[in-house]
Amino acid sequence: MKLHSLQMHAFGPFAADAEVDFDALGVDGLFLLHGQTGAGKTTVLDAVAFALFGRVPGARDDGRRLLSDHAKPGDTPSVTLEATIGGRRLRVTRSPEHLRTKKRGTGLTRVNAAGTLTWVDGSGPNLARLPEIGEVITRILGMSADQFFQVVLLPQGEFARFLRASTDDRERLLERLFETERFNDLEGWLRERARTSRTELEDKGQAVDRLAGQIAVVADVPQPVEPDFDWAQDLLDSARAEVVAATESLTTTRDASRTADRAHADARHAHELHRRGRTAQAQLAALDAERATIASAVAMIDAARRAEPVRAVAAEHDRAQRECARATSAREQAHDRLAATADGAALARALSWPAAPADRSTVEGAMERWTTESGRLEPLEKRVRDRPDLLRAIDDTSTAGAHAAEQIASVDEALESAPRRRAESEKALAAAVAASARLPQLRTEAEAAEVARTAHARLERLDAEAERARTQVASFRDRHQLARERVLDLRERRIAGMAAELSAGLRDGDPCAVCGATEHPAPAVTAAEHVREQDEADARAEEKACESDRTGAERALAAIETDRALWRERTGGVTCDEATAEVDRIAAERRRVSQEAHAEALVRANIAALDADTERLRTDRTALQTRVAELREREAHLRRQLAELDAETASATDGTITVASRRRALADACAALAAVRETRSVCAAADDRVRDCTARLDDLLGETGFESVTAARAALLTPSEVARFEKQVRQASDIRAAAQATVDDPEVARVIGTEVPDLDRLEVERVEATAAATSAATRHAGAVATAAKLEPLCADFWSAVSVLAPAVARDAELQGLAELVAGRGQNSRRMSLRSYVLAARLEEVILAASFRLRQMSSGRYEFAHSDAAASRGRRSGLGIEIRDEYTGAVRPANTLSGGETFFASLALALGLADVVSAESGGRVLDTIFIDEGFGTLDPEALDLVMGVLDELRSGGRVVGVVSHVDEMRARIPAQLRVIRSEGGSALQMIGTSAERFG
Repeated sequence: MKLHSLQMHAFGPFAADAEVDFDALGVDGLFLLHGQTGAGKTTVLDAVAFALFGRVPGARDDGRRLLSDHAKPGDTPSVTLEATIGGRRLRVTRSPEHLRTKKRGTGLTRVNAAGTLTWVDGSGPNLARLPEIGEVITRILGMSADQFFQVVLLPQGEFARFLRASTDDRERLLERLFETERFNDLEGWLRERARTSRTELEDKGQAVDRLAGQIAVVADVPQPVEPDFDWAQDLLDSARAEVVAATESLTTTRDASRTADRAHADARHAHELHRRGRTAQAQLAALDAERATIASAVAMIDAARRAEPVRAVAAEHDRAQRECARATSAREQAHDRLAATADGAALARALSWPAAPADRSTVEGAMERWTTESGRLEPLEKRVRDRPDLLRAIDDTSTAGAHAAEQIASVDEALESAPRRRAESEKALAAAVAASARLPQLRTEAEAAEVARTAHARLERLDAEAERARTQVASFRDRHQLARERVLDLRERRIAGMAAELSAGLRDGDPCAVCGATEHPAPAVTAAEHVREQDEADARAEEKACESDRTGAERALAAIETDRALWRERTGGVTCDEATAEVDRIAAERRRVSQEAHAEALVRANIAALDADTERLRTDRTALQTRVAELREREAHLRRQLAELDAETASATDGTITVASRRRALADACAALAAVRETRSVCAAADDRVRDCTARLDDLLGETGFESVTAARAALLTPSEVARFEKQVRQASDIRAAAQATVDDPEVARVIGTEVPDLDRLEVERVEATAAATSAATRHAGAVATAAKLEPLCADFWSAVSVLAPAVARDAELQGLAELVAGRGQNSRRMSLRSYVLAARLEEVILAASFRLRQMSSGRYEFAHSDAAASRGRRSGLGIEIRDEYTGAVRPANTLSGGETFFASLALALGLADVVSAESGGRVLDTIFIDEGFGTLDPEALDLVMGVLDELRSGGRVVGVVSHVDEMRARIPAQLRVIRSEGGSALQMIGTSAERFG
């Protein structure tokens, strides 16, 4: 096997991409892997092992923490190795199982391991299933993962421990390397056969007594000294008779229980129907009592809707009437004024109202006469006569302007207070809306607080259960420990008296199972305290029962602790008092918030009314402002006219009183006549408008069904009143429909007139019937179980003895063979079959390792294999010693110095690699790694070791040395340096043609 390249990503301490070019490193056949402690030197070797076998060597595989702690969230760890194995070049990529952040939500999710195998030379189909990849690599490599870790990745520390290890520890390592499972299987098979034979023999020896005891226990009678068939048959007949009686009782009580259950269920259903019927009837009665109120609300809603169109027309009619009244008053005033003049009295009497057809020509003729006459007078005089009207117009205009200004001030005051009143309403609305939005959150908080309070109550019960469970576990553990100590004590005492137990079966002339002699001059004597095999079996059975009790108690305690953790998490970290206080606080707040939320509709109606009033006030203010501006402009104009007239009159009056008086009279008559003409025209138009509005109002009243405008106005309602009445009518309709459906239900109608069933009495009868049926079922089950158990027991009782004798001879033969193969009994070397095979393999390893050790120790040391029996009955055959050629002495390996131990460990590792390689088919290992141990060598010893390493790289082999010793950097130019940093480790290749960071 030869490695070409290695790439890592998010693997171990390597967060970013890291790459190793073994072809460049191995140009000289030797390279150094070094770096700071903890930087990740061993991780490079782990990556090679993981790429090939999907796991890493030793204890590092237990944690399975292969994802780099420095990796970015979502990074996938991966290793890619390109190598040539058995003449075939391949590229294998693996990703270990790891955890990553969930894409949605919080927490972690597990990502399964994955891998691919690509044949670079095209010598086979590419693979993507992990089992197939592992099978192919193991087959072409010719060795398992454990063999590879020992042969290619030589861990010096482990071989130092192997050198000094006990026989058992050394045996476990050799078993992994040389795959002696078949010999283990053979030993296990014989051991299992011997155990099974002994168990069968004991079972058959105890069968008769056990069956008799079982029959007595099942029948619940004392066991007689000599039980016979008649005794068992009488018990069986009694059990069968009890089954018949119990069956009859069970049938009777079950029928009674079913009858009671049906009666109770029917009564509960009838009781519920009664309740629903009574509730529905009460609702209908209440609605009938409120029928007049509901009808009144419906009528009011209908009248309000019909009256709504009348509102605008009636308002217009009122305005027309007011205008007509004002026009009539003005007409009458003008007529009276005309009649008061000397020239116009006759004309006033000649005019009629309503106007006659000739009235217009009469008025026009008089106006023309008076105008012609007045025209002959000085224009000034005419204007002087108009002065009083001008003064009155000025006064009227000023008064009207002041009144309009007062109205504007009143409107401004109302508009100024409107924002404040609306802000108060909006504040109340916001509080109501916030209260409505707060209700779901309060429900959630109430549920959480109730869960915490319930969790505390549950925790109190679980704490008591946990305390009882701990006490029970401690008791069962003590009992199990005592039972186990008793088993061990009995076993030791039985082994000590085994000779006496074997001698008890000796007969003159029969061969001894130990030595084979047919004469037995001094057989061992059984001591008074001798432990029988049955005693040990009973103790083992008791120990297993105690172990089962302890396991059950521990599982129960674990389940309780799991429940406690779950309920403690549900408390949310608050105390019981805090949770109770929180529940009460939230309940009070929910009541307060519900009251605030119910006021939302009323507040919205108030805001709408405020908005409507504000809009009306703004419209009125605009009209008033326009009116004030017009009046002020008119007043200014009139005052200018008055000032001009007074100025001209003062300068032009010369004492012509008669003309002035006449002109005044003519002017008064013309003015009065003009007023009559104008007011008659305005009054006629006003009368026309009144008649038109009256006709429209009468038509609308006829259409809407109102007798008068007063009735229509009385029927008007505000929008909030309409909504309130509609809600009242709708709720009443829904309640009536639901209640009527309940009353019309055939089942409710069937039971509403019957008597309400007595549920309490029927419940008592049902419980009593159920208890009787349960008791009868228990009696029946017990009788049937007793009879069923006695049937086979009685049948087996007489046949148990006939199968006991033939098993004794077969058991003795199996026990002796199993002891021999296991390294006990007649095996004087105390060496098992597995150890014997491993000892032969160890001799081959020591032979190969001795050659290396002699080179590194300048011919002083070599290994020696020891198969001497160990002391105190321990196994033998796997001892390793050191022969010192300087003294000729053979001494234990633990007497070597630190540097000598490194020699021996390295030699042993290389020798083991040679043997395992040969065992795996003699495949050439072109790349090997030697991990640490060089720091214990002096310069001379280091030269010797380097010489051995030079020999190892002969034939194109590449040797990678893992060390942090500074002198090794000077001796080996090709280096792979591991650099540690806070963001993760990185690789640097030094002394090669491809120096780079990776």
